[in-house]
Amino acid sequence: MTAGATTVPIDQVRAITNIFKGRTGTEIAKHFAGRGHLVTLITSNPGLLSNKDTFRMCVIPYRTYDQLYAAMEKEIRLVKYDVVIHSAAVSDYKVTGVFLRGKATEMLTPIDSSKKMSSAHKELYLRMVPTEKIVDKIRKPWGFKGYLVKFKLQVGISDAELKSIAEKSRVASHADMIVANCLEWSNERAEIITAKTTTPVSRQDLAKAIRKEMGL
Repeated sequence: MTAGATTVPIDQVRAITNIFKGRTGTEIAKHFAGRGHLVTLITSNPGLLSNKDTFRMCVIPYRTYDQLYAAMEKEIRLVKYDVVIHSAAVSDYKVTGVFLRGKATEMLTPIDSSKKMSSAHKELYLRMVPTEKIVDKIRKPWGFKGYLVKFKLQVGISDAELKSIAEKSRVASHADMIVANCLEWSNERAEIITAKTTTPVSRQDLAKAIRKEMGL
């Protein structure tokens, strides 16, 4: 189970992240552990757990995209998991350089971002490139053969558009199930989509519905 948000560093003290805290993934992990399953939770927010929550649960903290990538690769390659539920909100881009703008005829000038950049600059420009899609590594090359659950969040689209996008995303990642929702109503409900069914569920029933769909 993965939960929370990744950060991508700008320098040693600044980073880009997103708004998600990992509550959904944490609640799903607690639900499965509470019903006798052994759970590994890779999370950016272990503070959401109490001591009693961690019974039958191994908790691995992470902060950055690279740390999440490394933790997932290690666990999936070394441990024969039956189920992987990947709900972490993973950064789509990473920073590969910080620049100052020169005169109109000059190229952007790179500056040293290996430590803490000065706050005296009037403008800074970030070069960002796409990160690798971690969920697309789970089957190949990492070799996971169990039941894979992917999460998909969109903004400002219709339910029909969401279902179409989510199903294509599920197939692309070779996932058995995708949990899809829109930011506007993500606190209320979600769509559970498999190759055979599409099931709307309330947020409070999400963990139970995922487990039921798996037949566990």
